[in-house]
Amino acid sequence: MNQQEIAFMGRITAGLSHEINNVLAIIKESAGLMDDILRLCPENVVPHQDRLFKASVNIRKQVDRGVNIVTGLNRFAHSMDEPWTQVDLNELTARITFLMQRFGRQRRIRLIAAPHPEPLIIQTDPFRLEMLLAAGLDFCLVRAGEGSDIVAQARLVEGRPAIWMGSGPDVSPTLFAAKGPCPQDLLPLQADVKHLNADIFDVGTESLPGLLIQFR
Repeated sequence: MNQQEIAFMGRITAGLSHEINNVLAIIKESAGLMDDILRLCPENVVPHQDRLFKASVNIRKQVDRGVNIVTGLNRFAHSMDEPWTQVDLNELTARITFLMQRFGRQRRIRLIAAPHPEPLIIQTDPFRLEMLLAAGLDFCLVRAGEGSDIVAQARLVEGRPAIWMGSGPDVSPTLFAAKGPCPQDLLPLQADVKHLNADIFDVGTESLPGLLIQFR
């Protein structure tokens, strides 16, 4: 896919996500109006009044959830606007971790984004980096045990910006001294890794998968 095609896909997705947000806003407003009308009615005048109250609350909760999902989709779409730009690794990691939540739930694995205390700004191709990060999370999901957590964390490793992802407790810097080569399953992505001026390493153990994307 060339940059023109990527930009077109991003533009259409961003536009549609804005429209979906407008629909959700109208639904939330209508649910609020229904709630207000029910509150104005004397008790027991409207049949099943208590159930209607509960339905109204549930509608608003699901609308809020929908807004969060569509907002994530919109930000993902806008990552296709520029082929090379400044990004905060904290923000990008959190966005992709959120968008990958469904794949974690399918395996009963929780995905967690753990930000670095300070912004980690790099110049990169955000769309291709998001693809690489999603592939890395998929790699960990396949190898992690059911009921476990997978953490994606922007951090500094050897003074260089990096993204670590893996299962288990937070990894100490000493583990990164024993970085292994890129896993075989991710070798087809080496062209993208090179394009991003990065390296990808296996930092997992036999029982706990782990990957490190380190930028030059």
